[in-house]
Amino acid sequence: MRIRFVNVEGDIEWFTVAYVPVVKTLKELGGDERARIRRSNVLQRVMYLIFRTTAAASHKSFEVPVGENQVAMAFLRVLLYICDQPEERAILCMKSGGTTYPCSSCKVASKDMVSSAALTAEDRDVLQTLEKHLEASELASLGEDRPRRVALESQESINRAIPALAALAGLSTPPLLLYKMVGFDVLHVRFYSHVSLPGTSECRFSCVSELCVCVVMS
Repeated sequence: MRIRFVNVEGDIEWFTVAYVPVVKTLKELGGDERARIRRSNVLQRVMYLIFRTTAAASHKSFEVPVGENQVAMAFLRVLLYICDQPEERAILCMKSGGTTYPCSSCKVASKDMVSSAALTAEDRDVLQTLEKHLEASELASLGEDRPRRVALESQESINRAIPALAALAGLSTPPLLLYKMVGFDVLHVRFYSHVSLPGTSECRFSCVSELCVCVVMS
């Protein structure tokens, strides 16, 4: 995962801030479902570790030197998260397929996606959806009321995990941009290196998640 600040002095550079470990599917009862849950939990924990201080600064601000003997209060805001569609579903903790509401930003039903009804579908309510994430996650951790958890996940086409980025101000708080921050990289593959060895030719590619961050001075 890479990040850059778009309104800082000097050259704008991308910085690698984390590598997300691969979680394999094990040969066990319900292996596919268990692996999906593990991958979701690992991804959200990694993102939380990356952005825990950023989330605090987005709410409480931090001091930035401005001029001689002066400081300004700065609040971090996420402008854009560039990824592919499967990763979009993963970072927002939404079901990847076969769902009632396949769109991440609105509540259009799957049967209406290619009709005029999609134009008037209501936007997803960030706070309402997060409350259902929280309830489903708590029920899963306690091992209680599975029918209720399944119903919650079905109502919003979500998984039980809670998206770590929701902790950032401006994404889960007004203007509620959590489901509108995603931008799609059509190829989502960046050439990393090309190594030629005797009798062989190896090309390595790197799929990179990219996050643009804006520092708002107040």
